[in-house]
Amino acid sequence: MIDSLILYFQFFTRIPIPVAVDEPEEKMRSGVRFFSLFGLLIGLLEAIVYWPLQYLLSPSIAWIVILFFDVMLTGGFHLDALSDMADGLFSSRKRERMLEIMKDSRVGSNGVLAIVFYYLMLVFSFLVLLPSLSIQLQAIIVLLLNLVGKNGISLLFYQMQYAGNNPHGLGTTFLNVKNQNVIICQLISFCTLLLFLGRIGIVCFVTNIFAALLYRKLVLSKVGGFNGDTLGACSPISQGVFLLTLILMRGFL
Repeated sequence: MIDSLILYFQFFTRIPIPVAVDEPEEKMRSGVRFFSLFGLLIGLLEAIVYWPLQYLLSPSIAWIVILFFDVMLTGGFHLDALSDMADGLFSSRKRERMLEIMKDSRVGSNGVLAIVFYYLMLVFSFLVLLPSLSIQLQAIIVLLLNLVGKNGISLLFYQMQYAGNNPHGLGTTFLNVKNQNVIICQLISFCTLLLFLGRIGIVCFVTNIFAALLYRKLVLSKVGGFNGDTLGACSPISQGVFLLTLILMRGFL
């Protein structure tokens, strides 16, 4: 577990951990069972920062600071994937051209719009929720946001097909993930959401699965499989769905 978490922090964040891990690809693949736990650890760091900021600044300003802090912490890793995915899948081109567009380092109009709408969704969703949230619930949302995102990605690892042309691409690392590892990841997410949000957590878990399955169907229909960009884009999509679910359930918070 420790080796896998170290690798995830080294790869998905900017936190310097100068520790060499043997067989990194195998450890990342087998560590999928702890993928949502990794997201929870990132959320813990962000919740620790959010807690004093909401007293010093205000909850709304603290939330915006946390969104910026998340980018600094992760390097906007999944946001880059969201942008590339939107440019490729919504380009109205053939499969091969879509994959080429996703590999292009330049950002197109669809990619810019995807990031803009993602942040509008996160900012205004939180503002809508604020009147219904205690200080503890605000911190819990910050805590759970990355767990939900990583849980959404892990669902795509189930019997995953690779669509990229690069045999050494990120997506190939997560080929042939064992089904039980995906299930364990889901159980960790389910128990965590249930612990912190109760019955609402169950609803959030179900909607997370539903959104990931719809996204999976979209990607398969467009390019027939997944690469690093289409995998990573599922994280911000899952986060947006999570906040929308909380808005729909805010009367029960």
